[in-house]
Amino acid sequence: MTDDGPAAVVDRRIDTLRVLADGPASTPTLVDRVDVSRSTVDRAIHELGALGFVASAPGDNRITTLGRVALAAHDRRSRRLDTLADAAPLFDDVALDVDPAVFDDATLVLAGPRAPHRPVDRVATLVADATHVSVYTARFLGRHARLYHDRVVDAGMTGSFVATDRVIEQVAAARPDDLRDVIDLGRVALRRTGRDDPVTLVLAETPTGPEMGLVVYRDGVPRGFLDNDHPAATRWARAVHERLWTAAAPVDL
Repeated sequence: MTDDGPAAVVDRRIDTLRVLADGPASTPTLVDRVDVSRSTVDRAIHELGALGFVASAPGDNRITTLGRVALAAHDRRSRRLDTLADAAPLFDDVALDVDPAVFDDATLVLAGPRAPHRPVDRVATLVADATHVSVYTARFLGRHARLYHDRVVDAGMTGSFVATDRVIEQVAAARPDDLRDVIDLGRVALRRTGRDDPVTLVLAETPTGPEMGLVVYRDGVPRGFLDNDHPAATRWARAVHERLWTAAAPVDL
């Protein structure tokens, strides 16, 4: 049985919608441009018209305003699925409840044999103009620790950090003076958590608005970075950090 639901119809008739998005077209023109039979075009126009996505008059078919919205929604969903498929191998061990919006129009950067540090480099880009960062991390990278220290001390950035005991101990051992510096300046708040996801989540507040980044580790090595400044994605990142912050315990250094 043919599925007549809106999503199924748009998937099935997407080529017709795309042609009409370029401008009104007659049925013979659609037959030629979609490269299907006249009966197939007639069914497409009927199905899309029943949903209000296409309007027809003698000799002319046009996409409606909501038809354009439906086309954009289809393309956004397709891009999300593409990103999900690319990112799927990274998330086997990640228990965070990731909102699907995080993958909408996101930038996914993967480490490669010739560019193993790409995910780490993207964190530096993310916080380059940040005035405040909200961070959750269960993995230690000396490069990140130095980055945050320098931004706090040299640029006046503030930060709220939730980290595992292991990360806090590693920072204290590797860069003890740096940790004391930023705490003493009163620009950094630090809490400890028992949660241990193989990720670093960064929400950067910048002059142009918030932006989130998610570094995903495999076998202790940064393998990918997901970047997004869409409001729904940054809301998710903020909610995750606030939840972890509330459940975390103060650190007594």
